[in-house]
Amino acid sequence: MTTISSFVDHLAIPLERWSGRPFLVALAAMNGITGLAVAVILAPTAFGADAGTFRHCAAFAAEGRTDCGFLESPVFALVARPLTWLSPTMAAVAMTLLGLMILLAGVTLETRGWAFVDRVLVAVAALGFAPVVYELLLGQTTLLIALALYPAARRTDAFRSGIPVGIVLALAPKPLLVPVLGWMLVWRRRALVAALLTALALTCLGLALMGPDQYRAWVSVLTGAGRASVTGTLSLSLAGNFSLWPLDPAKIVIAAVVGVAALWTILRDCSRGFVAALLAGLLLAPYTGLYAASILLLTVKPAVTFAPRAARVLALIANPALGLFLALAAWCAAGLVMCIPWAHRVGVRLPVRES
Repeated sequence: MTTISSFVDHLAIPLERWSGRPFLVALAAMNGITGLAVAVILAPTAFGADAGTFRHCAAFAAEGRTDCGFLESPVFALVARPLTWLSPTMAAVAMTLLGLMILLAGVTLETRGWAFVDRVLVAVAALGFAPVVYELLLGQTTLLIALALYPAARRTDAFRSGIPVGIVLALAPKPLLVPVLGWMLVWRRRALVAALLTALALTCLGLALMGPDQYRAWVSVLTGAGRASVTGTLSLSLAGNFSLWPLDPAKIVIAAVVGVAALWTILRDCSRGFVAALLAGLLLAPYTGLYAASILLLTVKPAVTFAPRAARVLALIANPALGLFLALAAWCAAGLVMCIPWAHRVGVRLPVRES
């Protein structure tokens, strides 16, 4: 571990001198160029792919059909029904624009009080982040999940902060959220109660509106997807999966280490624990596509606060590692090591609050 720390410190020496705007210029240039390359490569096959699935399954649900194989909940299909009023191309554009608006709103909130040029550089770096590029091309929902987590992540514990999380749990209960719920159990208990009550209320409403057959079919799809992740014999394709699944004896050991490290970090420190929870969620989920790492935009501000050197190194190498060399698992593991409070005293340290 000393070797890792020495290596990071060696890399971080020039980064300390190149902090502030020079670093932002370097990061924006790196992500802007490599993000554009990722977009050019992926756009022909990725644009609107998941938005089209949402539109298709929303139409099936409206007809009362249960054979779409939708991983999101029946309530999500109900919420996504406006996509059926648009053409496939316009539905894809709408989902991309929605994600883009969330991204820009987040950058605006996180950089309040900064110089205009620095805010533009941060926006370019965030927009060019390879997982974000893929997320926006697909029309996925990860940035919506990030939006829902934002109040709980940035504010002190409050009932209202958990309501958006509950909405996400009812609409799209992604496995990567499980460690985050563990973090909330330790540091955001009132918000967690609100999240669970909201999820329960929306699920009951979905059962009343959509009928139990839709939910039975959905549960069957979820359990089938889990079996596919283990055996690889069912219809779910694992191509593009960067998590530790499917598990074998060696990966089970690695997954246990990841879980213990994340749990230890969550119990020791609020900010570190939140970042560790998201990283562990990506590593331990049965399926983690490149787009799912876009949720890590939530970790930038707290990570730079508690580990400025390592966070800068990981930020600079993120796009080459994730977008070009497809080393998401290794990069997330390095981030988890960064979070562990090796010599950090026990204490309550909240993420940066929204003023």
